[in-house]
Order: sequence, then C-alpha cells, then structure tokens
Amino acid sequence: MMKHPTVVDVARAARVGASTVSRFLRGIPVRRGAAERISAAIKKVGYIPDETARALRGGRSRTIGIVMPKVSNAFFSEATQAMEEEARKQGCSVILLTHQDHMEQQQEHLMTLRRYRVDGVVIVATPGSKLEEIRTIIPNAPLVAFDSYLSPQVDCVLLRNREAAKSATEHLLSHGYKSIFCLGAKPDIYSIRERIAGYTEAMQAAHSSPALIVAQDYDELRYTLGAALRSKVPPDAVLSLSDFATLHTLTTFGELGLGRQKQVALIGFDDFGYAPLMEPPLTVIRQPVEKMARYALSTLFRRINSPATTEVQQIMLPGELIRRRSCGCV
Repeated sequence: MMKHPTVVDVARAARVGASTVSRFLRGIPVRRGAAERISAAIKKVGYIPDETARALRGGRSRTIGIVMPKVSNAFFSEATQAMEEEARKQGCSVILLTHQDHMEQQQEHLMTLRRYRVDGVVIVATPGSKLEEIRTIIPNAPLVAFDSYLSPQVDCVLLRNREAAKSATEHLLSHGYKSIFCLGAKPDIYSIRERIAGYTEAMQAAHSSPALIVAQDYDELRYTLGAALRSKVPPDAVLSLSDFATLHTLTTFGELGLGRQKQVALIGFDDFGYAPLMEPPLTVIRQPVEKMARYALSTLFRRINSPATTEVQQIMLPGELIRRRSCGCV
C-alpha cells in the first residue's frame, strides 16, 4: 500500500522540527526561511493535511454546510456562489446539499452535515420546519436561516418581501390597471406568503379586489392562469411572485398568442439574466442576492468565532423595482 506523506516527512525535507511544521500548518508564524522551506517541502513530498484529524484535535473542521431547496433557481444559484466565495475567504470549504422542499431529504442532509462535523450551517428551511427538530439533529452547530424565517431564536437574512410586493403592486396601480392578478406556486413558502400579504395590502388600500392565483405546482398555475386569460374579463396586469412563476406566465402568454398588441402588463420577482432581453423587456423586483448571501456568511462566522454571543440578528434587505416596458413604462 502507498504510504501517505506525513508531517515528519515534510519536516525532514525542510530540515526543521515536526513541531515547526505543525505551527506553520496551523497558521502560526515561523521564521521566514523555515516557512519557505516548509512550503517547498509540502509540494515536493505531496503532503495533504488530514482535515478530519485536525477537526478532532482542534474542534474545527473548516467546513460549513449550505442547505438549499434547489440550485436550478437563479436566485439560489447566485446566492450559493456568493456564499462559497465568502467561505473561501475565511479558509473554509462548503458542503452544498439540496432538499427539493422535502422534509425527509432535509433531515438526511442535516445528518450528513453532523457526520462531517461542520462548523456551521446556512439553511433555507423547507416549509413546516421546526427549530426543535433541526436542533435534535445538529444540536451545537451555529445556524443561520436564509430567505426564510425559522424562529426568533435563529439569526436570519431575508428580503423585505411584503414591502417589495406592495411596491410592485402600487406601481401597477399607478399605471391605471384595475384588475391585477397575483400569481405564484407553493404558498406555504415563507417568501410567497409575505409577497401575497404585500400585494393584498396594496390592493385593499386602493379599494381594489385582490385576485389570487396560488397553486401547489406550476402546471396547475399555468392551467388556472390560462383559464383567467381566456375569460370574459381577463386581468389587465399580473404580479408574478417568483422567477419560475414568471417563466410559466410568459409561456402561457405565448401559448395564448398574447403578442405585443394584446400583452398583459407584467412585473416579476428576480432579475434573471435574460429579463432585459424579453420583448417587451421585463419589469422586475431585483433582490440584493449577493448582499444577502454575504450577510448570511458574516453572521454565521460571527457565531462560529464568538459562540457566547446571545443577540439574535434579523437582517431584512429591501428589493429594488427595475422599471422596463412590460409593466407599461416607456
């Protein structure tokens, strides 16, 4: 069997003591000449630190867990990339797991993170999650909820969803639209619930009747929207509550032949890459994804580095209405 290089092998090649190599690997300053020889020796002998053994000795694995619903969604994909960049700056690796909004998968993933002794976890918890159940699986790891509220005892980073949806609805009302439909799928998700509430507040304040199309999946959403668009009194405008809902809305518009002359006004959530390239260009609520992700990681590392901290942070960031022509703006 091939013998893996050890600290002793590195020390011998660098002509220093094993304790000096150990200090170097832990980031403790050593003499410049010795540091240069150790660095060269590590490459020469092919030494790779055993992070598992180091975690057992020092109590830190230099690894964090990120648990997301999916990464096919542009928002979560961008957020994951930003989190990984921030973790790397902190000298940490990332274990990314997706639960697809299934509670059993989330529990399995949390068990995996416990086995890997991660230093902390950022989680977009699946609907219905309870902190007590999560803590049963990972009792000690610092936890930050991202894009979804989990508990008043857990740090979280959120969009001001209600405020953003209210602003978008008010903008559609300012164009003179009376019949504004609000549509989305999976209403048990925290962000969708909050956006529905913001839309409803704006419509009621304008003395207009809310018209909700909220489905359990996107096939049902398209079917229901199609029926509304074919009715005798179709909507003047649509507020779409997620990027997936927007894509299915646009698909339904296309299937019904709603071209430029018959186009229903539309505002969607998330400024995905080709939104400005649509015809007409799509008005959206842009989420500060990168900023949200960096706040989540800085909050997590604050917990990791100062475990005695008791103050819970609830960071809520505003969305930005990006005006393009799909809402009626010129």
